[in-house]
Amino acid sequence: MANTATINLITGDVYGLYVNGKYIVGDTFSRVDAVKQRLNYIFADSNRDLDFITPSYENGQYVISCPRVRRNVGQVTYLYDTNGSDGWKQHPSKLYEPTHWSNTGSSTTQTAIMTASGPVPWHNALLTANQIRAAVNPNFASAAGHNPLRALVAPTNTSASVQSVISSSARCDFYGHPCQGTAAGTTSPSCSGYSDLSAYQNISNVTAGNGEVLHPVDLTCAMTSTNNWGSTYRNKYIRVTNLSNNQSIVVRVTDTAPANRGVELTYRAWVGIGKPSGANSVKIELMS
Repeated sequence: MANTATINLITGDVYGLYVNGKYIVGDTFSRVDAVKQRLNYIFADSNRDLDFITPSYENGQYVISCPRVRRNVGQVTYLYDTNGSDGWKQHPSKLYEPTHWSNTGSSTTQTAIMTASGPVPWHNALLTANQIRAAVNPNFASAAGHNPLRALVAPTNTSASVQSVISSSARCDFYGHPCQGTAAGTTSPSCSGYSDLSAYQNISNVTAGNGEVLHPVDLTCAMTSTNNWGSTYRNKYIRVTNLSNNQSIVVRVTDTAPANRGVELTYRAWVGIGKPSGANSVKIELMS
């Protein structure tokens, strides 16, 4: 079933954005109309995986976007499968797309939806993304087999203030890099346009530990199993600060990383704060 974004006057100069007749957000006509047009470009692509409508981050702002993850176009993501005789399995779309904010006006290249505002823009982006996800009719089931789309888990620690410091100096890695999954087996080589590493360990599954599909554009992370961080902070907001440049980002903990690995950010979150890498590269704080 097709999806449609529309706008209607609510009162005065406030207009409402609707997806398939369900209210999403209100704002001035120009802002709401821009979001309507972006959504309708995305909806015009019948191969787009709408499960990738998630919060994201671009140019210092929390945003909502939908990267170009598409099925039925001959693309493949290779996943490392420790239970398989050949060591790999595959998914019929490119799950780890580059996550740049793009507003080109083409149904197959459009990724931008809207920016988020307020004192806790990371949480507002999540709530609005969930409203859009609840309103859309997926073009097909998600990579985890969900149809309709599931809501992304919303943490309850939604204050803009910090409750406690988890670590003043921790290791930082990333996952969901565009090069990952481009070759069968345990690793994929570096791919065109990226020189972060010479090879990338392939991801073993499409889902994170909390059951969500791993969306590299989303603001999520895995925390180490050491000291039970991965379980203690699951489905909580944490703030990760790059100690080399003091840039910070707030992300949700959705998965558990191996022992002594600190935090593993999604590729978009990692890029957003300047690609901190290795031991003692980030500060990690629990939001209130």
